[in-house]
Amino acid sequence: MSEGIYTLAGAVVGGLVGVLGTIGAARVTGRDQRQNQHEQWRRQLRRDAYSLFLMRAGAALRAANTAHESARTDASDVSQRFDELKVACEQLEEASTLVTLEGPGNIADAAMNAYFRIDAWRIALRAAHSGFPELRDAAWGRAMQANSESEQCVEEFAPLCRELLDQQ
Repeated sequence: MSEGIYTLAGAVVGGLVGVLGTIGAARVTGRDQRQNQHEQWRRQLRRDAYSLFLMRAGAALRAANTAHESARTDASDVSQRFDELKVACEQLEEASTLVTLEGPGNIADAAMNAYFRIDAWRIALRAAHSGFPELRDAAWGRAMQANSESEQCVEEFAPLCRELLDQQ
């Protein structure tokens, strides 16, 4: 009879060990799954923020080029083009702020740098077109420099984002 008790006790202990092992494995698996889902969610948030920024940056660059040409030729629609550029810069600022919240430092810096360059272009264009006459030549020089820097900053942004998203 004592042998039967030992066998029964061994079966109970073995069963408990098996159950505890199964529960422990399920917890680890659940934790890993939650972590993976969270990482996937964060990656999607970043991807959305980067995409929005690139779309808004493209729109701001187009608006800046149009305003630049209107200001250069003193077209009748220059005031309207400046207004459109201002709106595009405001939308780009919102998108760059979102990138700053969601992205790591190097991506956030790249987005803000692109925004600042495009906004500097906007400011220089306004000064070149309707600023003090004696300062207009210098403002045109700043506008041309900001034009080049703006396009370069936006071009450099996408590869940085792609590299970061590929790492995750």
